[in-house]
Amino acid sequence: MSDDIHTIIAKAIKRADRTFFNENYTKQAESVIRAINNAGWGIVPLEPDPEMLKSGRETIEIGRHKPSEVAKAVYAAMVRIGRL
Repeated sequence: MSDDIHTIIAKAIKRADRTFFNENYTKQAESVIRAINNAGWGIVPLEPDPEMLKSGRETIEIGRHKPSEVAKAVYAAMVRIGRL
């Protein structure tokens, strides 16, 4: 992730549509989402939906694990499901 999220979005919009009139905002939005995902970022809801929660729960393994490892695995599983 070399660029910050603002730069990624700005570059994506610039690449998406070079017209000065009748801009295609859907095309710009799709370009932004694709650029964000390609840069290793994701757009997810602020609150997890039931499918995200289920994915997080199913990731938790029984046994002795470092809390940070559990948190990372749960986070990754939930983001993977909820990501645009």
